[in-house]
Amino acid sequence: MPVPFEGLIPYTIMGMFFGLAGHGVGFIRYWDNGWKNDRFNLDEYDQKMMQRDFLLTGIKRGQTSEAVAPEHFKTAQTELQRYYTPYRDQFFSFRERLYRGYVTGNWEFE
Repeated sequence: MPVPFEGLIPYTIMGMFFGLAGHGVGFIRYWDNGWKNDRFNLDEYDQKMMQRDFLLTGIKRGQTSEAVAPEHFKTAQTELQRYYTPYRDQFFSFRERLYRGYVTGNWEFE
Protein backbone atom coordinates (compact mmCIF):
# COMPACT_ATOMS: atom_id res chain seq x y z
CA MET A 1 0.00 0.00 0.00
CA PRO A 2 1.65 3.27 -1.04
CA VAL A 3 2.16 6.13 1.38
CA PRO A 4 1.01 9.52 0.17
CA PHE A 5 3.82 12.02 0.07
CA GLU A 6 1.68 14.61 1.88
CA GLY A 7 2.01 12.54 5.04
CA LEU A 8 5.83 12.61 4.88
CA ILE A 9 6.14 16.40 4.81
CA PRO A 10 5.34 16.94 8.53
CA TYR A 11 7.74 14.16 9.53
CA THR A 12 10.47 15.74 7.42
CA ILE A 13 9.87 19.12 9.05
CA MET A 14 9.90 17.59 12.54
CA GLY A 15 13.11 15.70 11.78
CA MET A 16 14.76 18.85 10.50
CA PHE A 17 13.82 20.74 13.66
CA PHE A 18 15.16 17.92 15.88
CA GLY A 19 18.41 18.02 13.94
CA LEU A 20 18.57 21.80 14.15
CA ALA A 21 17.97 21.73 17.91
CA GLY A 22 20.61 19.05 18.48
CA HIS A 23 23.25 20.79 16.40
CA GLY A 24 22.33 24.13 17.98
CA VAL A 25 22.84 22.81 21.50
CA GLY A 26 26.11 21.21 20.44
CA PHE A 27 27.30 24.45 18.89
CA ILE A 28 26.38 26.49 21.98
CA ARG A 29 28.24 24.06 24.26
CA TYR A 30 31.26 24.17 21.92
CA TRP A 31 31.19 27.99 21.81
CA ASP A 32 30.70 28.31 25.56
CA ASN A 33 33.65 25.98 26.17
CA GLY A 34 36.15 28.28 24.45
CA TRP A 35 35.84 26.64 21.00
CA LYS A 36 36.99 23.32 22.44
CA ASN A 37 35.25 19.98 22.89
CA ASP A 38 33.71 19.09 26.24
CA ARG A 39 35.79 17.46 28.92
CA PHE A 40 34.59 14.17 30.34
CA ASN A 41 35.64 11.68 33.03
CA LEU A 42 37.07 14.47 35.18
CA ASP A 43 38.75 13.42 38.39
CA GLU A 44 39.62 15.58 41.39
CA TYR A 45 42.96 16.66 39.90
CA ASP A 46 41.26 17.89 36.72
CA GLN A 47 38.72 19.84 38.78
CA LYS A 48 41.53 21.52 40.75
CA MET A 49 43.41 22.40 37.57
CA MET A 50 40.25 23.90 36.07
CA GLN A 51 39.82 26.05 39.21
CA ARG A 52 43.45 27.14 38.97
CA ASP A 53 43.10 28.00 35.28
CA PHE A 54 39.95 29.98 36.02
CA LEU A 55 41.72 31.98 38.73
CA LEU A 56 44.73 32.64 36.49
CA THR A 57 42.93 33.60 33.30
CA GLY A 58 39.26 34.17 34.14
CA ILE A 59 38.24 31.42 31.72
CA LYS A 60 37.53 27.84 32.75
CA ARG A 61 39.47 26.37 29.82
CA GLY A 62 42.03 29.18 29.57
CA GLN A 63 45.74 28.60 30.07
CA THR A 64 48.61 31.01 30.31
CA SER A 65 52.33 30.77 29.61
CA GLU A 66 53.34 33.51 32.05
CA ALA A 67 56.05 32.42 34.47
CA VAL A 68 54.76 34.60 37.31
CA ALA A 69 51.17 34.47 38.50
CA PRO A 70 49.23 37.74 38.69
CA GLU A 71 49.04 39.50 42.05
CA HIS A 72 45.35 38.74 42.60
CA PHE A 73 46.02 35.00 42.32
CA LYS A 74 47.51 34.92 45.83
CA THR A 75 44.28 35.88 47.58
CA ALA A 76 41.68 34.73 45.04
CA GLN A 77 39.08 32.13 45.94
CA THR A 78 36.56 30.35 43.80
CA GLU A 79 32.94 30.64 44.88
CA LEU A 80 31.00 27.69 43.55
CA GLN A 81 27.41 28.36 42.60
CA ARG A 82 24.95 26.77 45.00
CA TYR A 83 21.23 26.58 44.59
CA TYR A 84 18.73 27.26 47.33
CA THR A 85 17.12 24.20 48.84
CA PRO A 86 14.63 24.13 51.70
CA TYR A 87 16.08 20.78 52.83
CA ARG A 88 19.19 22.26 54.51
CA ASP A 89 21.86 20.34 52.58
CA GLN A 90 19.85 17.13 52.52
CA PHE A 91 19.95 16.28 48.84
CA PHE A 92 17.43 13.59 48.02
CA SER A 93 16.20 12.69 44.60
CA PHE A 94 12.51 12.90 43.92
CA ARG A 95 12.38 9.11 43.67
CA GLU A 96 13.92 8.71 47.14
CA ARG A 97 11.47 11.19 48.66
CA LEU A 98 8.50 9.37 47.10
CA TYR A 99 9.82 6.01 48.30
CA ARG A 100 10.27 7.36 51.84
CA GLY A 101 6.73 8.75 51.79
CA TYR A 102 5.19 5.49 50.60
CA VAL A 103 7.15 3.30 53.03
CA THR A 104 6.94 5.38 56.19
CA GLY A 105 3.76 7.29 55.51
CA ASN A 106 5.60 10.48 56.42
CA TRP A 107 4.97 12.90 53.55
CA GLU A 108 6.55 15.86 55.34
CA PHE A 109 9.99 16.05 53.78
CA GLU A 110 11.85 17.87 56.54
